[in-house]
Parts: sequence; structure tokens; C-alpha cells
Amino acid sequence: AMVSFALNQATTGGFVAAYKLTNLAIHLVNGVLLFVLLRRLLAAPCVPARDERFLGGIAAVAAILWLVHPLNLTSVLYVVQRMNSLATLFSLAALICYVHGRYALIDGRQRGWLQIALVAPFFAVLGVLSKENAVLTLPFAAVIEVCFFRFQTALKRDRTLLLLAYLVFLVLPFAAFVTYALIDPEFLTRRFERRPFTLGERLLTEARVMWFYLGLALIPRLREFGIYHDDFVQSVAIFEPVSTAFAIAGLVIALGVAAFNWRRRPLLAFGIAWYLVGHSLESTVVSLELVHEHRNYMPVMGILFTLSYYSATWLADTTAARVRYVLAASIVALLATLTWLRAGDWSDPVTLAAVEAERHPESFRAVYELGRIQFGLYKLTKEEPYYTAAVANLERAVVLGVYEKRALAALLKLEYARGNEPKPHWLPELKRRYEHGLFHPADSADLHQLVKCHARSDCQFPRDEVAELYYAALNNPSLPNYSRAQLMVDLAILYVNEAADLAPALALLDDAVALEPDEFGFRRTRAEVRLFAGEYAAVREEIDYMRTVDRWNDWLNAPTELIDDLEQQLHAAEASPAEPR
Repeated sequence: AMVSFALNQATTGGFVAAYKLTNLAIHLVNGVLLFVLLRRLLAAPCVPARDERFLGGIAAVAAILWLVHPLNLTSVLYVVQRMNSLATLFSLAALICYVHGRYALIDGRQRGWLQIALVAPFFAVLGVLSKENAVLTLPFAAVIEVCFFRFQTALKRDRTLLLLAYLVFLVLPFAAFVTYALIDPEFLTRRFERRPFTLGERLLTEARVMWFYLGLALIPRLREFGIYHDDFVQSVAIFEPVSTAFAIAGLVIALGVAAFNWRRRPLLAFGIAWYLVGHSLESTVVSLELVHEHRNYMPVMGILFTLSYYSATWLADTTAARVRYVLAASIVALLATLTWLRAGDWSDPVTLAAVEAERHPESFRAVYELGRIQFGLYKLTKEEPYYTAAVANLERAVVLGVYEKRALAALLKLEYARGNEPKPHWLPELKRRYEHGLFHPADSADLHQLVKCHARSDCQFPRDEVAELYYAALNNPSLPNYSRAQLMVDLAILYVNEAADLAPALALLDDAVALEPDEFGFRRTRAEVRLFAGEYAAVREEIDYMRTVDRWNDWLNAPTELIDDLEQQLHAAEASPAEPR
């Protein structure tokens, strides 16, 4: 994925449309690959025999429905989700190779193993290098195997090898993971320490989320779509809300239906199993956010395929071909229209922010994003309506995000930029949130922006207030070590630049380097401040140490040129010594 972004940058620079067109091209290729995969699956021995053209039509309709479905829009227009669409491309390629190889083994052709054991894994690895959820390629292959091929081969030896391969590469690793999680539950739970929900709450909530996704797939409603779904109500117990219990029961029933029908109705079992497997990583124990639409990019394929097959076969026995064509075209047109309307919302960031906040008025992120953009418009135009709207939306965001700091920080910057005194409760509340709220990596960036705002005199944010916010954050027990070290470095730079106060700056830098000793940027900053303080011997020790490190956390290779530059500064300072500060 990063290689593809680099190619975009190298060929078209910052031309945003090129990135989105690349995403669109990947999406179209995925549609073609999906058609090829579905068409091959419909040729499986367990699928009732029908006219080739009819089966090809089912595969084509299912692929087109998936291509134009509004649920897939964020995977295309949200540029960074190229990771998701590229992972899907390689997973589909791997599964096509697997299916081709399986047909070869059924016919007794041993070259099928070349595609199953070599080509398919090659594409799967490329998928994982695009995004980690491509590890589900093997479980997807297992769904295909159970529903369509059922381990049938011409030679008994090939069947034994297939069973053994799934045992070694799928069943045993899964069993090992479950065993390890039972022995050391904190292996999973500690990853939720910086989330506003526990592992149990996530699992309960995701049961409802999966039905929410299914509703968007079957009956797409524009008001329900969005970039942000942080307004989705969390489940805190099996009956809080009560819909949690119904959602869990529904998933159990769906799983039972799939298990009961894997022989008699393989396409029904396939659609259910494919959807559940597709969500088995991002909608279970991984400490991700609760809801994102792009997680359906591959799972929804199975649902659309199953619906297309059973609808087409039922209509084939009850209606004329012309009616089927009109109905299919109408559904495609409807989905395409919804996607086109939704794409229009993405035509510019102001429109998108306004639409998102209107459709999700209880979403902190949506409301904050609108307020942030209105803040930016006010800075550009100095028009009062933008200022009034920005304050109203940012204050609303403060109420919605009880642990969030960004809206309060923006309000303080906005008022200081106007030369006004902010409301008296804003700063104490922001300090309280930095000290006691869950700390997100973005919070470090927000504090850094306050320092830049002060340094550039874009706002009259008092230095002492900035320092108070930093110390409040440093007292936060949920602050990760790297973020703590980064904040210490930022605060040290503030002391140096604003007051030339080197003693507390060096103390902070010493603590930061102690926390993250393999971060070159931190050591370099400390060396520069020591050079400024006239501590030449300490700078020499720092340089000597830097030259012994081959690789740093923030550099793939030792940044020799930067170390040389630092040494030249040291030589110049020693040749013309100034009074230490």
C-alpha cells in the first residue's frame, strides 16, 4: 500500500484526484476478480446444474451490486483505505488460484498443488503486506472448501494432504491462540486499557454492530452511513441495551443455519459463513474502534452473492427473463444512485463535514470536525458567522466527547486568536481531561499544535498555560511511554525557545531519553540543548554513543549526516567558545 502511495506521489505529486482514481481502479479490478471467483464457484459439483449464461449472469449481477454498493464508498474515496482494497485484491487473487487448483485436484491433475501451495500463498502474503486482515484469506478458503468442494479429490492422498494442511495452518494456530488467551487473559485485555470500553463490552457491542452492517447492506439508508460512528451506543451488559441479547441470539441462529445447510444449501451456508469469517478479526477481540464501514468491503460479498443466487433461481422458475433483467437493473440503478449521491457529499471537505454532522448529531467526531473546519474558515475570511458557528459546534463537541480534549483546545486557540479571554471553565476542564481522561496519541499532536500556535504568535496562548497542560498530561497514568517522552521533549523545547531556561529543559530531556533510549530524535535534541548550554564534553559523549548505533527506532539506518552535522557544530563551538547559558 505504501509503495502505491509512493508511486502516486512520484507520478502526480499532490494531485488528490489521482489518489482517488487509483483507488477506483483497484476497486474495479476487485469487481472483475470477484466475478471470476463467483463464476468459478458456481461451476462446483454441489451447485445445481443450470445454463452457463444464467450462472454467469448471477455472478455478474452479484459483482456489479458489490461494485456500486454505497457501503463500499469509504474504501474508495477515503484514500488511506487503499490498504483495505489492496488487501482484498490480493486475497481474491489468492482465492481464485486456490479454486483453480482445487478443480485440478478433482480432475486428478497434480499441477493444482502449484496454485494451492505456491501461487495462492504468494498473493496472500502480498495481501497481508497491504493490510493485516488479509490473514483471513485462509479461513475464506476454508469456507469455500467446506461449502463447495468438501475435500473431494481424485486421489485419496490429495484429500489427506488438504486435511493436514488445514489442520496445520488453520486449526492448530487457532487452538494455540485460544489456549494462550485462556492461560494469559491479559494478553487480550491489556490492549483495551486506552479504550473507553472493555474486551467484554466490545464483544457485546460488535454483536449488534454486525446486524447494523447487515442492515446497511440490505436496506441502505443514507442517514445511517458515515465516516464516524462513535455515536453507536455501546453494550455494557447482555441486556443493556436489550437488543444485545437478540443480536447474540441471531448470530447463534445464523451460525446454526449455516452448519445445518452446508450440504443441502451450500450457497446459503457460504453467504453466512463468509460474512461471519470476514468480521472474525476486526469485529471480535482486537482492540479497534467499534464501527467502521470499510470493514464490510470483503464480508458483504458473500451476502450479495447468496441473495443474487437465490433471487435469480427463484425468479427463473416464476417469472419471465425480461422481468428478471428489469428487476436486476433497477436494484443496480438504485444502489448506484445512492452511491452517486453519497459521493457528492465528498465533493469538498466543508460539504462533507456539514453532512456528517447533520446525519450524526450525537457523534463527537462529526460535530468536532465541522467546528474545526468552521474555525479554519474563520481564520481565512474573518467572517463572524463562521466564528459563531465554530464556537457553537466546538462547545457541542465538548459535551459529546466527555474524555476528548481536541474541542476544548480548539476553543482556547480560537478565543486567543481573536484576542479574547476564553470562558473561565475551559482551561481547568481541559487540564482535568489531560490528567484523568484516556490518552490518545492524537492528544500529543494537539498539545504540540498549542506550542506552535504560541511560537508563531497565531494566538496569545500564555506559555504558563501551555506548560500546565503538559504537566497535567504527564501526570496521566494512561499515558504510553513514547507519548510521555514526546511530551517531555516538546515541553523542553518550549522552555528553551521561550525562556532559555535550560535546567528544567535538560532534566526533561534526560527523562525522555531514559524512557526511549533508541529514539534518535530525542537524543539529538538533548545534544543540541547541551551544546547550547556549553556542555561540550556531554555532547561529545552523546555523539560517540550515536555512532555505535546501527539502527534507531525512528530511522531504518543510522543518520550519519545528521550526526556529522552535530559534530561540526560542536567543533565550531569549541573553536569559538561562548559563555555557557
